[in-house]
Amino acid sequence: MMAVALLLAACTPALYARQNIVKNGSYERGPGPGGVNQGLAEDWTFFGGTSVERSNQANFTSGGGWSLKVFGGETTVGAFQDVACAEGQNVTISAQLFTLGTDRITGDAEAKIKIEFYDSGDMPVGTATEVTVLNDLSTADTWTPGSIGPTAAPPGAAKARMTCVWTFTTTGMGSAYWDACSLTINGGANLLLNPDFEIPGTSTGVNPTGIDNWLGFGWQEKSTEQMRTGGFGAKIRVGGDTNAEYSGLYQDTADLEAGDRIYTSCYVRHPATGGLSSTAAAAIKLEFSPAGGLVIPPPVENLAFDDTSPTNTWTLVTVSATVPTGITQARCTLINFDTSDVNGPVYMDYATAERSSQPGTNQLLNRSFESGGSGINGLTNWTEFRGIGSRAAKNSFEITAFDPPSIAGSVVKYTGQTAGLTQDITVVPGEMLTFTVYCYSRSDLPYADPNAVAGPKIEWRAGGVPGQIDINGAPNNTANSGNTPADTWKRLWIDFTMPPGSAARVRTTIILAKNGATDAAVYFEDFEAVVTNLFTGSDVDGDGNEDLLDFAELQRVYTGTPGPVFLPWNLFTFDHDEDFDVDASDVTIFLNNFNGPN
Repeated sequence: MMAVALLLAACTPALYARQNIVKNGSYERGPGPGGVNQGLAEDWTFFGGTSVERSNQANFTSGGGWSLKVFGGETTVGAFQDVACAEGQNVTISAQLFTLGTDRITGDAEAKIKIEFYDSGDMPVGTATEVTVLNDLSTADTWTPGSIGPTAAPPGAAKARMTCVWTFTTTGMGSAYWDACSLTINGGANLLLNPDFEIPGTSTGVNPTGIDNWLGFGWQEKSTEQMRTGGFGAKIRVGGDTNAEYSGLYQDTADLEAGDRIYTSCYVRHPATGGLSSTAAAAIKLEFSPAGGLVIPPPVENLAFDDTSPTNTWTLVTVSATVPTGITQARCTLINFDTSDVNGPVYMDYATAERSSQPGTNQLLNRSFESGGSGINGLTNWTEFRGIGSRAAKNSFEITAFDPPSIAGSVVKYTGQTAGLTQDITVVPGEMLTFTVYCYSRSDLPYADPNAVAGPKIEWRAGGVPGQIDINGAPNNTANSGNTPADTWKRLWIDFTMPPGSAARVRTTIILAKNGATDAAVYFEDFEAVVTNLFTGSDVDGDGNEDLLDFAELQRVYTGTPGPVFLPWNLFTFDHDEDFDVDASDVTIFLNNFNGPN
């Protein structure tokens, strides 16, 4: 039948475009368990379960691409590293922490740093100290610093331990990231190894890099237990002895722009015993990050207002920076970074953000904090972030504002520990951005903590990134025990068009969520992610041409008319009229665009 179709194919113009942008969609290639594990971090010890991993979804360090990620699952989970020390030495730890707006910390979850001391027999000595840096009140999509110390090592101490830890009691969800970790002794150099999590570790069991082109999380492996195509599939488990709340595989694919359409599909199967039960769910997801594989540069700050600044007078603090390549948004942050609960307040007023392309124009709205109220997140146009017991709130009666009386008399008052305000503005790469604010300290309640600093900070963002399509985020992207019979392959799919003004790199994900079930296991097979408007013809391996390798796949998936119940893998790449078969009309389009031997 295939030969007849080729003879009948007419030379007509190409009508549709098909390019599969996922590699190894049937999970055939890869070493399986063992080997280098991109999800582990060299020199760090993970603890508490499987909801901790090395991740490239957020990065603080310039030139780097990785950080430590912990997500909702186990109640106490994280990573630690030990450094040799001696009694009486002053130890200081610090890190930068981050939570994504699309997966922010919620409920009673907290992201912390912690310092502990141990003797030569690995027994704890002294008192551990931990600081909560992020919680459900923290601002998303911004790096927040945290530090502890200097702390004197207690008697008997032989090593200091820095821990990045996530905790919750009952309702914690979301995720957090740690980067730029540091442990110093007596003010010296950073003694941590791999402090930015750039170096992967080595796996001795389930291997997140055991399937080529995919990166795993939780419990997943290349398996021969259930296959729909070829000799392997992907087996995913949660709960039980895995201690995993979420498990799966993901792959970063291509950059898409507004109007581009991506159609993703795969098959999932769960066994009658040990499969999907209760609330467990298996799904495909789409996640988006800045186009071009852009690594967001680190923020630029000038936290120059401190305990040495004059009291009872407004002090101008300025930070300027050139907008980096690929950046279209700047987050202007006014921050007070403090570790003391007894320090005096700091006040800020008259913030300005000026772009060199528009000199003399303040890009900030409500620059003097006149609009809005003094409640939590009450200032118009500004977003408040704060730690427990901390505030950045409107104040109209304690001091004389910087503004002339004809404007008004409100300022923003910072109390407690770390807190701040943010506002996003549009910028253009290559231009200069200058961000200023006036700061004030009272002589009767001075800003006197030597470890406290305040001032303006610029954080860079890439605009136009859509929100993720999560579990149950599309009509047909999720399987559960209610809609999926056991021991049957079920097709999942997402049909998504990039919205106006968007540009992003697409991450495709298969995921299994425990969602309160005791345990669950599923098998995934035959993943496709096909862009339907960029490549003319049928490019099944995403190499930018239509060649003999694509022709071999065309022969394998050729069905004729009508379409079968059992749809071959990669069929959609060749099904130009989307009638769920590959027939003579689809072959015609392929032949008219054939352009190379390989």
